[in-house]
Amino acid sequence: MAKYLTLERLGQSAIITINNPPANLWNPDSLRELAVIVRGLHDDATVRSVVITGAGEAFFSAGADLKLFTTGDRETAAAFLDAFHDAFAAIRAYPGVTVAAINGYALGGGLECALMCDYMVAERGARLGLPEGKVGLIPSAGGTKTLADKVGRAWAKRIVLGGEIVTAEKAFEIGLVEEIVDSGFAKIVAVSLANKVSAQGPEAVSAAHALIDGSAERTLEAHLQLEREAALALIGGDEQKEGVAAFLGKRAPKWADED
Repeated sequence: MAKYLTLERLGQSAIITINNPPANLWNPDSLRELAVIVRGLHDDATVRSVVITGAGEAFFSAGADLKLFTTGDRETAAAFLDAFHDAFAAIRAYPGVTVAAINGYALGGGLECALMCDYMVAERGARLGLPEGKVGLIPSAGGTKTLADKVGRAWAKRIVLGGEIVTAEKAFEIGLVEEIVDSGFAKIVAVSLANKVSAQGPEAVSAAHALIDGSAERTLEAHLQLEREAALALIGGDEQKEGVAAFLGKRAPKWADED
């Protein structure tokens, strides 16, 4: 039984809610819970997408519980960072779609968690930032890369080096979030977006997901070769044949995970 997270199902989406009031802070135990839950969904054929949100209206997550850093003990800090890395690796490795539904503040490790998702929906009034520098720390759960990859180095430097907290509107303007919704609707819209993946072939989604995630590290020529190999691997499979037959028959496909 999870203590800091809740899991619910809606259609073919799983909704993970960070529930550690008042600010939904991360600690090693909550991160271990996240890793276990997400990895448990990897092999669940009834789930095609995952939505992560925060309990309440004020916080998605305000990040790490800084009380764990008061002693300055590096072993404790290292264990905490390992828990962050393991949990967020589970999100990155999820073969379906992951969506962050940001309600309220997403700061530090909270924003880093959202950045691990495929896309983000933010409510009006949300605030996003990586303010670790204000306490003599740096983002260390991937934020210096995932933020720069998403918004470019200049805005990443404003947010990290300057400690700038951006509004949902500014986050949308710079490409940090993909959609802004009214207060109270982030989870609903995120689930709606996430559930769209159920119309796509599971194997095709997994293959395309991996190709997109690795595309920045490859030349076009190298990527084209991997894309060709992945496409040919799908040809002749049950999923590909069902997809084409359904299209030509003007019906909805019936994927294997729906049996």
